[in-house]
Amino acid sequence: MGKRVPDNLPAEFSRFVEVNMGLSFPKEKWGELEKGLHSMCGQFGGGANEEIFARHVMSTPLSKRRIEMLAGGLTVGETYFFREKNAFDAFGHIVLAKAAGMRGSADRNLRIWSAGCASGEEPYTIAMMLKMLLPDLKDWNITLLATDINPHFLEKAAKGVYARWSFRDVPELIINRFFTKRGSGLEILPEIKKMVTFSYHNLMKDDYSSLLNNTNAMDVIFCRNVLMYFSPETIKSVTRNFHRCLTDNGRLIVSQTELNDEYFQEFGKASHAGAMFFIKSDVGAEKKKYRLPSPAAMRETGLTKAVISNASCRHSGLDPQSWDFSKKPQDSCFRRNDDQCGLTPAGLRIDQPSPLAGAGKDEEEIRNGVAAAVLYEKAGKFFEQGEYNRAEDILGRLIEGNPGNAEALSLMARICANQGRLDDALRYIEEATKADNMNPGRHYLHSAILKEKGLKQEAMEALKKAVYLDADFALAYFAMGNLALGSGNRLEAERQFNNALLLLRKHGYDDILPESEGMTAGRLMDLIESMQWRKKERG
Repeated sequence: MGKRVPDNLPAEFSRFVEVNMGLSFPKEKWGELEKGLHSMCGQFGGGANEEIFARHVMSTPLSKRRIEMLAGGLTVGETYFFREKNAFDAFGHIVLAKAAGMRGSADRNLRIWSAGCASGEEPYTIAMMLKMLLPDLKDWNITLLATDINPHFLEKAAKGVYARWSFRDVPELIINRFFTKRGSGLEILPEIKKMVTFSYHNLMKDDYSSLLNNTNAMDVIFCRNVLMYFSPETIKSVTRNFHRCLTDNGRLIVSQTELNDEYFQEFGKASHAGAMFFIKSDVGAEKKKYRLPSPAAMRETGLTKAVISNASCRHSGLDPQSWDFSKKPQDSCFRRNDDQCGLTPAGLRIDQPSPLAGAGKDEEEIRNGVAAAVLYEKAGKFFEQGEYNRAEDILGRLIEGNPGNAEALSLMARICANQGRLDDALRYIEEATKADNMNPGRHYLHSAILKEKGLKQEAMEALKKAVYLDADFALAYFAMGNLALGSGNRLEAERQFNNALLLLRKHGYDDILPESEGMTAGRLMDLIESMQWRKKERG
């Protein structure tokens, strides 16, 4: 930056990018920071020098475009095929073990995420390996998600054309099998290209694990040469989120230069072919998962809606903040200033014993008259924290008491989907839609689960039901666009994306969208607009 820049600017700007983007530039990396600032000045325009650019960035709202510019200027996106060969040897071992364990199974699923995919060499390497490792690949339901924060990298990845420098570690046999000449470069074959779904994702800002952006229930996550740019606290946050995204026994593969036990405390470790990787322990292996009983089984247990129900007491559905929990269960009613009614706030009877067995805290709360709404809220908090087993325990008891509790059934479906238990998830959401067929959000969740199971036509039908019930359901139109794009209907995809954008512009930028798991209208607009680099691909 030279003499034009005050001595305190590198320290100020490094603090700014760490707080706002999680990128870490300690003093020994200030030289890299200065080079990045210099290269970005040209994009800023107007003859600005490094100080003018840096001061402007720090004093104005950090827009998505500015984040992309900073990410592109301060990180290196250079990569190549089969980089760190030992890591891919380990991945091959993981895939073959998975295939052996599913031999004879009619439902073979494999979900992989390349997080920070840069220009696409890593996910395409994964796709080529799957093609070589699985002779029955056509019988598998493969999800290969590749994400990055830089739309220019994603544009290059979608085109799939690379210079010879990207093949410096690749045998000619593989090049001849999977690539064709395109000018002075090489283009990956369409059959490999279509295996990968490229999408914009910001590891600092966007949700994961999430059905909305397809980051749930991953078997393997690659995140290599990405964490090294983050501050220690950001690394811990990112790895915690990765832990939530993985199924039990799922693997996280990072660069061998990024191995640090301090950042992966929730994981176990394993190694193969000289490469170390991390494992999400099967914490539920000794714990039986709750399964929704069949209607006949529920009748045999004698469980009825009298235990936990939406009974029509005039107190039902009112604000839980007005409940008075200072009274004892034998007091006829928990509500302040109320006459005696014999029911607790959500219709929970206190004048008959609960048939639920055991002495767990949640069961005791149910027996003592704590409303179903309170327990559901508690389960929701556990879900948000990724403590799925604890949420599932509570929801299982609520469902036993009230098999028609659509809210509990829907949340249980989300938990199962996030863990890759798609058959269970589908069963729960189908029961939820039977209990409440007029809720567009349930049809939207139903669609997301159907899509994960590869049932695209059924998923589209569920989305049509959602928009029939709510014509302003922007997320549903977005999902319809993704389904159409995945089916090769490019014009229909663009039409649905434009429908979603029209609806989103009616919202404030920071408005939280229903059924979005916290996504704002502005963030979804950014996401759709970041897909515009695919227009050329759509035709």
